[in-house]
Amino acid sequence: MTDAQPEQPTPLHVFLSDAAEQALAALRPGELDAVEKIVERLALYPRLGIPVPGGTDPEVDDYTFRTDPASDSGDRISVVYRYHEGMASVFVTWIIAGP
Repeated sequence: MTDAQPEQPTPLHVFLSDAAEQALAALRPGELDAVEKIVERLALYPRLGIPVPGGTDPEVDDYTFRTDPASDSGDRISVVYRYHEGMASVFVTWIIAGP
């Protein structure tokens, strides 16, 4: 019997659009921490978000990942992204913070 650990997936490349970079710069520290954790998770598990139907590229899947509302402010973070399996990459198009 072996104590084999489950294999950890190879992290994907995660890219942020200019709009996502601008939104990231405007986040409060707690929101920024949440987004960094989301991006780390998406690099390993890109299909964690809610699928968004209607994409025009059959090789790309669109998703939205949303956090639960924060206990102090009631705000939530939404990360809108595209996953391209063939290119092993995630492209974050929008980061939205608010109620």
